[in-house]
Amino acid sequence: MYFDGTTLTTLLSDAEKAAAIAPAIAADHRAQTSAFAVIEAALALPELGEAGVTAFLDEQGIELRDMPPGNHLIAGALATEGKLKARLHAACAAYYETEVFVLPSGAPEAPQADVTQADVPEADVPEADVPPVDAPQPE
Repeated sequence: MYFDGTTLTTLLSDAEKAAAIAPAIAADHRAQTSAFAVIEAALALPELGEAGVTAFLDEQGIELRDMPPGNHLIAGALATEGKLKARLHAACAAYYETEVFVLPSGAPEAPQADVTQADVPEADVPEADVPPVDAPQPE
């Protein structure tokens, strides 16, 4: 399973949720994430920074993998749908030959960095590129 930045941020922000998910992480010998996800989580939780995020990964047994080579990242991102962050995380997961981990329904939302939706310009995205409502919503 691949942990994206939003999922890492949620788990780092909610010790109860992290404890509930820990057995699933421990059971999967291929739990992994990317530098992209670590950067995303560290920016969302500046009080933890990189050291806090990587300490959590070590405690949970989540392997920090190198980013895919550029040609694989580009091809993977273009082969999927959604917003840029979701596409990049999906490309990483595909390169690592695993699935993106999705928190169970009812999981708390990850805290957002100091950017509100009003601060982000609207993009012309066809309706088909909008992920399902129950899917994690990347920024």
